[in-house]
Amino acid sequence: AFAPGASPGLRSSNTPQTRLCSTRRTASLTGAKMGLFDGIFGGGNAAPPVGDIAQVAGGWVSPEFMRGFTFDTASPAALPAVGFATLGGVKAGQVPGNGGPAKENQDGVLNIAELVDGVQMYCVFDGHGENGGSVTQWAIENLPGYVGQAVQSGRAGELLNRVTDAYRQADSALETALTYKIVEDSGSTVATALVKGDLLLVAGLGDSRVVLGVVNDDGSLAAQAVTRDQSPVVPAEKSRIDRSGGEVREEGPGGRVYAKGKSYPGLAVARALGDGDAKNYGVTVDPQFIGWKVRPGQDFALILASDGVWNALGNENVVEIVGGYRASRDPTAAAQAVVQVARQAWEENAKGRIDDITCLVLLL
Repeated sequence: AFAPGASPGLRSSNTPQTRLCSTRRTASLTGAKMGLFDGIFGGGNAAPPVGDIAQVAGGWVSPEFMRGFTFDTASPAALPAVGFATLGGVKAGQVPGNGGPAKENQDGVLNIAELVDGVQMYCVFDGHGENGGSVTQWAIENLPGYVGQAVQSGRAGELLNRVTDAYRQADSALETALTYKIVEDSGSTVATALVKGDLLLVAGLGDSRVVLGVVNDDGSLAAQAVTRDQSPVVPAEKSRIDRSGGEVREEGPGGRVYAKGKSYPGLAVARALGDGDAKNYGVTVDPQFIGWKVRPGQDFALILASDGVWNALGNENVVEIVGGYRASRDPTAAAQAVVQVARQAWEENAKGRIDDITCLVLLL
């Protein structure tokens, strides 16, 4: 049995929270145009019986394929080359390098080469709130157990439902383990990729985004958005929040969730782990799914990153940077380059606070 919580996570006070991962330094950087705080806000609908596949765009992935998605039909393929990098952020008013206490890096990375039945699991987490780091750490240690059970038992037509249930069960267990007081106003977004052979299944929760690097027929590179940021202003998200006694106020680029007529909780995402108070007003832990067969010669990289990357650079610039490492097949150098360029963009364009920045690259 794949028992939740069976494998411990790794954590230090101001380093990224990781499991089964390692990093190494690289000085190589690829330049990119800065698109600071460019946002992409997509839509979503109420979850259909096989899981929420509302983000599947017509013409790229067939909804029928998604409804019957199963890893049972995967063809053998080489494991992707995997690397990640991260930099902790800076609090508003803090001067980087002044010798003061470092801001806790609430981002986290998960890299499991064998989850169950030949399936690999990769995640990027982005904790928020006073206890966001604790939520991220708990999820690193426990979410794989729930997802592993779902993959093991989910057959065609059932898998997406099972994974959705796994997220719900994990969210409930999170509150029990850490207590409601800890998760009341703290949580984490999650970008997840499950891989087996030539099949990919991506689950998006919040605004930790997944983007696919694609080679066009003429050899140029393109960015294919795989997940959509689940911001409160997205019509389907807003509708669910309104029905649940909450309201969305147009604060910031994606809005915030509040109890109707109240000053709390003020959450900037519509889906997340934790955030117990916001769950009373329409915030959900149900992920949105998209899955497909890798297109040989076309799909070259899958990029998972926290919003500290996407808000600074945008999809196309990140793919451009990662594309510079196709020949060397060095995903760690690619991820490090993305993080360094994103941090430079924050330092040059943002005022005060700098977000945690984390990127995980799969070279397919």
